[in-house]
Amino acid sequence: MKKPYDFVILGSGTTAFAAAMRAAEKGARVLMVEQSHLGGTCVNWGCVPSKTLIHHAKVRFDAIKEKAFGQTFTEGPMDWSLLMRAKQRAVETVRWQNYQLPLDQNPNIEVLRGHGRFLSARELRVGAEIVVSDRFLIACGGEPRIFDIPGLKDIPYLTSYSALHLSSFPQSLIILGGGVIALEMGQMFQRFGTQVTILERGERALKECDPRLTSILQRIMEEEGMSLHFGVETRRIERAGEAVRVLTVAQGVEREFTAERFMLAVGTAPATEGIGLDLAGVAVNPAGFIVTDDEMRTTAPGIWAAGDVTGPPLIAPAGSREGEVAADNMLDPHAHRRIDHRNTPMAVFVNPEVGMVGITTEQAVREGREVVETYLELDAIAKSHVIGGRQGAFLLTAERGSGKVLGVQILGPRAADIIHEATLAVRYGLSVYDLAETIHVYPSLSDGLRLAAEHNIHQQRQG
Repeated sequence: MKKPYDFVILGSGTTAFAAAMRAAEKGARVLMVEQSHLGGTCVNWGCVPSKTLIHHAKVRFDAIKEKAFGQTFTEGPMDWSLLMRAKQRAVETVRWQNYQLPLDQNPNIEVLRGHGRFLSARELRVGAEIVVSDRFLIACGGEPRIFDIPGLKDIPYLTSYSALHLSSFPQSLIILGGGVIALEMGQMFQRFGTQVTILERGERALKECDPRLTSILQRIMEEEGMSLHFGVETRRIERAGEAVRVLTVAQGVEREFTAERFMLAVGTAPATEGIGLDLAGVAVNPAGFIVTDDEMRTTAPGIWAAGDVTGPPLIAPAGSREGEVAADNMLDPHAHRRIDHRNTPMAVFVNPEVGMVGITTEQAVREGREVVETYLELDAIAKSHVIGGRQGAFLLTAERGSGKVLGVQILGPRAADIIHEATLAVRYGLSVYDLAETIHVYPSLSDGLRLAAEHNIHQQRQG
């Protein structure tokens, strides 16, 4: 006879799976409740499919760009069906290799198919079955946020999910939003031949990023042909024959934008509709995300939550760590593991990439710290001239005196890889002196972090 489940997880995505595997390693028996595909958003509708298409868009763009260096490649029409099959192969391979296979090999984890809905803090209905447990982990992820814009329901609008399953490229596309998803997918479509227009309510894109970096990125995207508009309030969306018309107001001036398709990319909402949070006594914040403490406990005793359902940073690796923290605390009431996302790196897979970790100069000053900020343009790094990509910069914030690295932001090729060296520096309290004294490969883009550290040391000595 099998022993009872030690806890039950709603979801089977990155967060849920990390928690389940962590618990199984400790000998616990876990039940995951999943109504769709294993792997959740990241594998099936987010990271894997989008980054697959983004990569191939970059390959195409780079091949075309090589004409400026004397290399000519034959440019023919895109075969969208081949590209979409490659994307689907990537999804299915990752889902099988990273999720299905480990589950098949782990007798301590079971999956119950169906939609889970709490009846109380101790009961979960899944189809006709009622699962009873003293411990639940809510890790059912997020989904594209939908704004109630007049006329939206009357058009076949796209989201970050449906846009990845089109049967062909649209000739033109309007994207509402100026965040990570809007810029990543906007640049991807532009490079595949779609005329992309970005409409953003705020004053600039990527508000988490330093404006000096986002201004460079905006210029790069405009040079590629994208049209970016900020300070735009969307009033209404309507059909215009076979196209879509967006009625807006910017700085008191009315303006219309027309394109073949329209896409919403205005953020992520928690995928918690219909799971009975109110019946379980689980509180949410005004944005709908589940409220947790730093040990991932919700307001309902015996219920934890982790990943996108709890709000930012809304990235898969952060959710994975939250899942592990939650699992440890669920199995051991004395563990008291906590999460601190100031050490969590983030990347934006535009081209050039954005990488960020730690706190900004403004945040450090608000905390009462004295800091020295270094801004190093990418063309100061030899490798940028080797690869012909000189637009970008390194931004390093260090504590005055000790030189302790507090935060780093990078706009440049391979920034998503380089940021991990900065992450180690932030996490383990390394200083700019440590970075400057570490020998780096030459020529390499990561050498920019050493150069930024050297410049910061010089600024420290100048006072």
